[in-house]
Amino acid sequence: MGRPHNESRVSSRLTRGEGDRRVTRWWKCDLQVATPGETRFRGAATWDLGTEAGRAAAADEYMDRAQKAGLEVLVLADHNSVEWVDEMVAAGKRRGIVVFPGFEVTTASGSDGAHLIIMADPEGKTQELGELLISACGFDFENPRFNPSQPDTPASSPRTLPQILDALDDRFLAIAPHAFTDNGIASGDTLKGDLRWKALHHDRLAAIDVGNISALLEGDLSPKASFRERFVRRELEHLPAIKRLPFVSTSDAYSLDELGTRYTWIRMESPSLEALRQAFLDYEARVICDWDPRYLGTGKTPNDISHAWVKQVTLTGAKSTQVPLEIEFDPRLTVLIGGRGAGKSTVVAALRHLYGDISALPAQARLEAEQLRDAVFSGAVLTSTHVLPYSGEEQSASWTLSAASQTVRGDGRETPTEFAVRVISQKELFERAAVSADGADSSSRNLLKLVDDALAASGHLALARFSNQMDELRTKWVSSARKAQTERDAIATRTSIFEAEQELGRQVAAFDDEQNKTRRAANDLADREATWMDAFHARLITALEDVMFNVEGELGITEPDLPAETLDFSDDLKEHVRKLLAVQRQAKSDLDKAVERGLTEVTRIKDELQQSGWPARIAASRKDSALYLAELAEIGLDPTAYEAVRRSWVAKQTELADIDRRARELPEVEAQVARDWAAFHALIEQRYADRSALLNEVSRRSAMLRFDTRRKADVGSWVESVRVLLNLRSDGFLEDVPELGKWLWGGDAAEQALRFQTWQKACITGDFSEVAARAALRATWVQRLTNLDPLMRVRLAAEIADDAVDMEFLRYGDPILGTERWEPLMTGSPGQRSAAMLSFVLHQGSEPLVLDQPEDDLDTEWISELVVRQLRASRWTRQVIVVTHNANIPVNADAERVVVLENKSDAIHVRTSQSETGMPIEHVGALENELVRSDIQRIMEGGVEAFVRRERRYNNEVNSYRLAMQAIAEEQAPVS
Repeated sequence: MGRPHNESRVSSRLTRGEGDRRVTRWWKCDLQVATPGETRFRGAATWDLGTEAGRAAAADEYMDRAQKAGLEVLVLADHNSVEWVDEMVAAGKRRGIVVFPGFEVTTASGSDGAHLIIMADPEGKTQELGELLISACGFDFENPRFNPSQPDTPASSPRTLPQILDALDDRFLAIAPHAFTDNGIASGDTLKGDLRWKALHHDRLAAIDVGNISALLEGDLSPKASFRERFVRRELEHLPAIKRLPFVSTSDAYSLDELGTRYTWIRMESPSLEALRQAFLDYEARVICDWDPRYLGTGKTPNDISHAWVKQVTLTGAKSTQVPLEIEFDPRLTVLIGGRGAGKSTVVAALRHLYGDISALPAQARLEAEQLRDAVFSGAVLTSTHVLPYSGEEQSASWTLSAASQTVRGDGRETPTEFAVRVISQKELFERAAVSADGADSSSRNLLKLVDDALAASGHLALARFSNQMDELRTKWVSSARKAQTERDAIATRTSIFEAEQELGRQVAAFDDEQNKTRRAANDLADREATWMDAFHARLITALEDVMFNVEGELGITEPDLPAETLDFSDDLKEHVRKLLAVQRQAKSDLDKAVERGLTEVTRIKDELQQSGWPARIAASRKDSALYLAELAEIGLDPTAYEAVRRSWVAKQTELADIDRRARELPEVEAQVARDWAAFHALIEQRYADRSALLNEVSRRSAMLRFDTRRKADVGSWVESVRVLLNLRSDGFLEDVPELGKWLWGGDAAEQALRFQTWQKACITGDFSEVAARAALRATWVQRLTNLDPLMRVRLAAEIADDAVDMEFLRYGDPILGTERWEPLMTGSPGQRSAAMLSFVLHQGSEPLVLDQPEDDLDTEWISELVVRQLRASRWTRQVIVVTHNANIPVNADAERVVVLENKSDAIHVRTSQSETGMPIEHVGALENELVRSDIQRIMEGGVEAFVRRERRYNNEVNSYRLAMQAIAEEQAPVS
C-alpha cells in the first residue's frame, strides 16, 4: 500500500520549494465510486443527509472507509449528478485522499444505452462539470437528467457516445466502465459495427474497464475463442484501438463495503487530470490493474522496490561547477536532459568514479575518462546514497582522487565501495565493437569484459575475487609442480649417490677393522651423549630463567598499594582492585618460588651426574678416541683423511636415506600436483559456465543476438600475457610467440589438449626438443625458453588462453517462418555493431545501469525498437539512469523522473523557475509536469512549433490510416 499524502501536498503540487522533491510513485485508485448522495447508494442508517453537518459527517465516514481500503485516489461517478462533488472533495482533503469530480452518464446508443464516466481535475470547478451535463450530454428542459415519472431513476442522454466524446475538451477525461455488461461499450447489446468502432477509436476515450480478466490472460487461446477473450487479449485486428487503450479496474461502489474491492494502480507524480492523461497514454508503464498476474495474490505493490538503486549523488568542488550539484534519482527510470555543456556527462563521470572502474574501459574511452577526471575532479568530493537490494538498507559512498571510493557501513566502518553499478557510454560500446588489428579476438575480449563486469556486478562471479583466486590457485600449482620436478630430479641421482656411498664405505673399511669399528662406535656414542646432555642442561636452565624474567615483567608490582590512577575510583571498585593486586602478588610469589625450586633441582641433578661414573666414562672415551688417532698416525695412516672420508661416507648415507624417503613420498607429491591443477582448471571451467549462462540468457531475452564460444581460442591474449611474463623486448620474438600460440591453441579440443600436455611437460622439465620439432620453433627461441629460470618456466606452463566469443545479430527475418539472416558482429556497419553491443548491455543484469547517450550512432528506428523498448521492460527489475539528447527516450520510455540540467554562470544547476509565490520550482518530474514537457519540447524537439510542423507533415498519413482502419472494421465486424 502506498503512503497517503496530505492536503498541503495536493494543493501545492505545482509550487513546491527546493526542499520538497517531486517523487513519482504508484497511487491506488478507485476510478468509479458513487457518493452518499447517489439514490442507489447503501449508506449507514445513522446518516442524516438532510443537513450540511450530516452530509459532511457522512462524507468523512466514507473517506475513512476508503482509507482503510488503502485508496488514495477516487473518481466520483454519480449518475447525471455532481451535487455531492464539493462535499466529497473537501472530505478527501481532510483525509489525504485525492478526489476527482465526475459523473456517470448513459448514452443514447444501444437498447439500454452505454455508460460513460466523465471526470475533471481535482482542482477543477464543479460548475464547469455541471455545465458539461448540458453542453456535452444534452440534458435540458426537454431532456431531463432524471425520469419525470421516476425521479430517482437517471435518464439516458439524447446523444450517442461518440457525440458526447466529440463535445469534450482537454479539461475532462472519459472512461468506459464495465465494458462487457449490458451497458458496456463492448457489449453486443449496446454498441455494434460503425458506432462501436467510432467510440473505441475516439481520441477522447481514455480507458476501458474490462472487468476481472486474470483467467482470460492465462493459457493458450482456443480456436473458438469468444469475442471477449480476443478483445482482452487485444487480438481483434478490426479494432486496432484496443492495442492502445488502457484497461482499468473500478469497483462501481454503491456501498462502503464495496469501496476498493476493485482498484487500479496508476503511476503519477501527484494526481491530476494531466497525470491521468499521461498514464492512460502509456498504460504499459503506468497502469496496473488488480488482476495483473505480476501482483495478484503476492501481497506486493508496484511501489515495492527489491532491486538495488542509487538514491542521489552530490558533486562538490568539481571544476566544471562553482556550486555543489545534487541530483536525485528514481528507483526505476531517470532521464537527464539538457543542452550541450549542461553537465550531463559530468554527472555520469561522477557515478563512474563512485561505483565504476575507469581502468576497465577500452583504451580511448579510458584515456578520455582519465583526462576528464584530472581536469574536473582533481579536487572534488563526490558523495552519494545507494540502497541495497531486498533489505532496502541505505549506505553512503564518497570519492576523492586520493582515497578513491569508500562506503560507510552500518557499523560506521569505511571500506572500499563494492556496490555494483554499470556505467556505459555509447562511445565505449562503439570502441568495444570496432574492428581492430587484432581481429575478432579483440572484439571477443571487449565483449567478455562486459560479460565479466556483469557477472561481477551481479555478485555471481566477482571479477576481482576471480582474478585473485586464479592467481592463488596458479601459484599453488606452480609451487607443487616445481616441487614434484625437483623431487624427480633428486631421485634420478640415486644411482650415482649409491655408488659414491659404496666407494666411501670401502675406503672407511680400509681404515677400520672390526675391533676398531667397535671401539670407534663406542667412542662416538659417548661423544654424542656428552654433547647432547650439555645442550639439554643449557636449554632447560635458559627456559627457567626466561620464565623468571617474564614473571617479573608481567606480574612485577612496583607500588605498595593502589595504582595512582585509581585513587579517585569508587570505594567498591577500589576494593575490587585490591583483591586483584593480592592475586597478582600471590601468583608472582608462587611462580618465583617454582622457578627457584626448578633451578635448584637442575643444579642438584647435574651435581649427581657429575658424581656418578658417567663423566669418567665420557672422559675415558674421548681420551681413547685421541689415542686411536695417534695409533693411526704411528702406522702411517692420515687421521685427517680418515675423518674427511668418514664424514663424506656418513653424509652420503644420510643423502641416500633422504632420497629413499623422497621416492616413497613422490606419489603423494604428484597427486597433489594433479589436485592443484584440477582446482585451477575447475575455476576456469566455472567461469566458462557462468559466462555461457549469461550469454544464453541474453540471447533468449534479446531474440536478436546469439553467441558461439571457442574454447581457449584467444591467441592474442595469450601472446600478450607471455610477452609480459617473459619481459620480452618490444622487438623481440615478434613472430615466434604468436606462431607458438597458434600451434598450442589451434585445432579441436582433443588436439589442443595433447599439444598443451606436451608444452606443459616441456616447461616443467626444461626439455623443449619435442615441442621444437612439432611446432617448428626457431633455435634461438628454443634456447631462450630453455634458459629460463625453472620457476619461471613452470609459471609459463600455467598461462592459459582465454575463450573467444563470436557474436551474431539478426539482420532481419522471422524466426517462426525460418527466414532469418544472421550476421557476424564484425561485418555489420558501425551503427549495427553499436546497436548489438547496446542490446547486449540492456538484456542482462539487475544492478543499476547508467547509459550515457545510448542513441549515438543509432537511427531513430533502432532507438525506438531497441533502446526505448528495453528501457520500458528494464524498469521493473533494475534502476536505469539515462543521459540523452533524443526525445524518444524520456517520452516514449515514459521516464518516472526527468531531470533538466543547465550550465549558468559557470555552474551546473538543475533548471529552476519561480512560482507565482516566488518559490523556486525545479524542472524535475514526470511527463505530466508542464515544466518538464516544455523543456523536452524546447531542448529535444526544437520547440512546439517545429514539433507541430512535423506532425502536420504526417497528418495526411494519419488520416489515411484511420479511414483504412474504419473500412476494415466495417468489413470484418463480427456479429456479437
